[in-house]
Amino acid sequence: MLVGAFLLKNAEKVDHPSELSSATNKRVLSSANVAARISQAFESTFDTKVEPMPDFLAITDVKLKKTTFFNYLTKLTTVANYKILQLRAEIKGMNPQRLTHQQTQLLTRLSKTYKIKVSEPIEKIDLLLHKVGVIPSSLVLAQAANESAWGTSRFAIQGNNLFGQWCFSLGCGLVPNSRPVGANYEVRKFKDPQASVDAYMRNLNRHGSYANLRDIRACLTQHSEIVTGRALSAGLIKYSTRGVDYIDEIRSMIRVNKLEAWQKAWWGNNNQHPCSKLVQFERPKVATEDPVHGITQPNNN
Repeated sequence: MLVGAFLLKNAEKVDHPSELSSATNKRVLSSANVAARISQAFESTFDTKVEPMPDFLAITDVKLKKTTFFNYLTKLTTVANYKILQLRAEIKGMNPQRLTHQQTQLLTRLSKTYKIKVSEPIEKIDLLLHKVGVIPSSLVLAQAANESAWGTSRFAIQGNNLFGQWCFSLGCGLVPNSRPVGANYEVRKFKDPQASVDAYMRNLNRHGSYANLRDIRACLTQHSEIVTGRALSAGLIKYSTRGVDYIDEIRSMIRVNKLEAWQKAWWGNNNQHPCSKLVQFERPKVATEDPVHGITQPNNN
C-alpha cells in the first residue's frame, strides 16, 4: 500500500520527454509518457545506487570485455526484475471486490499505462498480471550486447542507452548520424544504465508489437516450463527491421555465450508441445537462380 500511495503521489512529478505536437509545438502527454512516469515513480521507491558503466572501449581483451559486460548487466537486470516482482505483488494484493481508493487510482493508471481497455477490476488485474512480468536475463544480456556493441556504441557511452530505444521529443536524446532526412526520432538518453534496462523491460511488457512475447511467457508459466530467452526471442520479430535474422542472431548470442541451458532437441520444433506454435514463424523465402532456365525462383528450404 505504501508503494502504491507513493506511486500515485509522484507519478506526475517525474520528468520524461514527451512528444511534441507539430501543430501547436506544445508538449503532449502520450500513453508512453504516462507509462514511463508511473514506472519511474514506482522505481524511485528503490534506493539503489547504480554503478557507472565500465569503460568497455578500454578493455582490449575480448574474453575480459564479455565477462565484465555480462557481470555488469546481470546486476542491472536483477534490480529491474525485482522491481517488476514488487509491482506484481502490489497488483496481486488487490481484492477486486474491496479496492481502496488508492488501489482504484493505481489500477486506473496502470490500465492506461498498459493499454488495458476492460472496465471490470478483476479483468484489469488479470490482464495486468499477464503484461507485468520478468524478462529472462539471457535475453536482456544478449540484446544489450547486440544493440550497444558490448557497451561501446556512441549511444551507450553518451546516453546510457543499451538497447537503441527511441524517443520523439526535440532534444530528448542523441540524433543518429544516419537518420533519414525528415525523420524526427532521436536515440533516447537515460540518467543511468539502470534506467535504460528498466525502460527496455517496460517496453517489452506493454507495447503491442511484443504481445506474442508475453503470450509465450504466459504459456510456459501455465505449463510449469522454464521461461527462457530462447523462447521469448520469438516475440521480437518486430524489434528490428531484420526480422527473423535478428532473432537468429540473438539466439546465437545466447547459445555461444552460454547465457542459459541450451537443448539441441528443442520443444519449439515439436508441434506436440502446447506452446510450440507460439514460437514458430515462417521464414522468408530465398530466391535462387535456376541455372538451366536462367530464371529466379523461390527456395523454400
